[in-house]
Amino acid sequence: MNNKAFCANGAVVLVSLALLPMVGEPARAQASDAILDEIVVTSRYRAEKLSDIPISITPFTIDDITRYRIERINRVASLTPNLRFSDDQEVGVSTLVIRGVSQNRGTGQPPVSFRVDGVSATNNLLTTQDMFDIESIDVLRGPQGALYGRNAIAGAILVSTRQPTATPEYRLRFRAAEGNDYMLAGSASGPISSDKVLGRFAFRLQDREGQLRNAYLGNQLVDYKESSAFRGRLLIESSDKLTFDLRAQYIDQDGGSGYFMPGSNFFLPLPDPNPPIIVDVPEYEIQSNKLGKSFVKASELSAKIDYDMGWATLTSITSFTDVDSGNDQDLDQTLVEAIDILVIDESQTIAQEFRLVSDDDRSLRWVAGVSYFSQDRFRSLGTTFLGTEVPPAAQDLELENLAVFGNLSYDISDALELTLEARWDEETPKDLTQGRSETFSEFQPKASLSYRFREGLLGYVTVGKGFRAGGFNNVAPGSNFPPGFDKESLVSYEAGLKGSAYGGRLRTGMSLFFIDYTDMQYFLFDQTGTQANINVKSSEIVGGELELTAQPADSLLLNLGVAFTESEILEYEEVEGVLVPASEIIGREVPGAPVVSVNFSLQHTASLSGDLDLVSRLDYEHRGKTYWTLDNVDTQSAYNLTNLSFALEKEHWSARLYVNNLFDEEYIEWFFARRFIGLPADIAWPSKPRQVGLEFSLRY
Repeated sequence: MNNKAFCANGAVVLVSLALLPMVGEPARAQASDAILDEIVVTSRYRAEKLSDIPISITPFTIDDITRYRIERINRVASLTPNLRFSDDQEVGVSTLVIRGVSQNRGTGQPPVSFRVDGVSATNNLLTTQDMFDIESIDVLRGPQGALYGRNAIAGAILVSTRQPTATPEYRLRFRAAEGNDYMLAGSASGPISSDKVLGRFAFRLQDREGQLRNAYLGNQLVDYKESSAFRGRLLIESSDKLTFDLRAQYIDQDGGSGYFMPGSNFFLPLPDPNPPIIVDVPEYEIQSNKLGKSFVKASELSAKIDYDMGWATLTSITSFTDVDSGNDQDLDQTLVEAIDILVIDESQTIAQEFRLVSDDDRSLRWVAGVSYFSQDRFRSLGTTFLGTEVPPAAQDLELENLAVFGNLSYDISDALELTLEARWDEETPKDLTQGRSETFSEFQPKASLSYRFREGLLGYVTVGKGFRAGGFNNVAPGSNFPPGFDKESLVSYEAGLKGSAYGGRLRTGMSLFFIDYTDMQYFLFDQTGTQANINVKSSEIVGGELELTAQPADSLLLNLGVAFTESEILEYEEVEGVLVPASEIIGREVPGAPVVSVNFSLQHTASLSGDLDLVSRLDYEHRGKTYWTLDNVDTQSAYNLTNLSFALEKEHWSARLYVNNLFDEEYIEWFFARRFIGLPADIAWPSKPRQVGLEFSLRY
């Protein structure tokens, strides 16, 4: 069966599965009266039921975060349809793909707006940060620029930390796992001077020796990590109308870097007329000739001020972020000492947003706002080639973004709602090193029409435009890549259905989408140290998601997520520096996202005595075939991952035994082909091995 036939059948299956539990009687009597908790989200800046919002959302509650052991976005991605996240070079560096729209590395930008407590992560290195003391996480799919700003071309990830509490509260969590992996986290919360001033302090510390070894460096562990993170939060109720939410955070991560594995024989280029030397190296073994090191240090200050004017709430969010990072690694990733690289990356960012949100109790509800973003970023990539240092790829970049945005929701009737959104962005990057500047602007409209067929059953259609600004590549002398890349945009068409059935014991949602993608940005690099984004003129992506949550009995909880994508590169023009001709790229799939993915969870709770429960969880994830390159030659075949955990839980403490990657599945997290980047060998990022661990938590 070809991809088009498979995806067509997949769409039929998604629709059928989503509709099946919703047709007929909405609330027939059953043997069990277990009811799922109603989930309330604030994705449109007001509290609304998940089932009332015409957006494809995967929510994670505080219980989900605890029992799924969510500590980074990679775990969120494994539980979210059409979201893929991989760590693939060093602490801070990752590749995130949502609905086929991919991360731009280097000085590029992610395809989602990543926000913590309403503050945007202003540097792409911050999406890998450890998450601790978290209240909720919501993943929004589809363009979200109108409400969540720059880079929300394909979605938004909204993280909310736990708020200060009016009564004293203390939490402590300790973990020990294979790889001498130790973690300690805790928090303290309560009133400071009165019930009008509340404070919360949280921290997380980790020390891991690692599990992956380099046999060519005396079996040294390469995936080591030391990290510390601290957060303080102050909530001040100045009056019944005015509140201040002040937050400070510091992150310090040190770890291994560049432990890619060669995926092909190594060739050593020599000056003409000498032919290159071919060196046989063991494929898919970590064998760099130096131990890679990397770090990310980040500090952030933010102030959120809310003023209730009676008819609307005025919100101001001000933030300052300072990020300092670097790495020292073997770039060729083989046992031959050919290419080393040293990276320095520093940035300082100021962001300001003013937002006005109308009251809820009216048929016409609206949001209006303006935002400003300013960043100074210096990035240098120094390369040593065959023992000789070459001029670095250095870039001193200033970036400014100014935007206005708005949202309007109107109840045409009790059952029918129309939502209109728009955002206008003007972004100007200035490459001071090369003396270049360009302004990218875009108007991004979005419209949704939703209809409530009955209580607990909502259907919607949405069309919206997404935008990601262009910029300048970090080009080293001798590189053939162009100095800059253009903006990209897409138009997304989506139809969805969500609701509940069987008296609240089943919650389900499905969506089908089509993306018309223009000037897609795609990341490449070469042996000079250049990191570049290029543009692919025209592509299209079609796909869908299905999510089911069921509680057939008080003791049993089931989760199912299914996703598929099919894509095609329609137009591609030759780009200088890309060694593969256009004829081998046009007609291929957009790389980066699994064609099919499935995640399934089964949780059983057994009451042992009094308030002591035994909670058993099985989490299964299937990742289908993934294309790594524009010409689709290199692929990752389908594989399956299984996690298992058993927890004893009481009101004030819990103990959990867990196993990640139960069957020790080996796969490739990410892959770069030498025919695109000019390195001496293909390189592949290894998967994490099985890990067994114990975790203890105290709550008072």
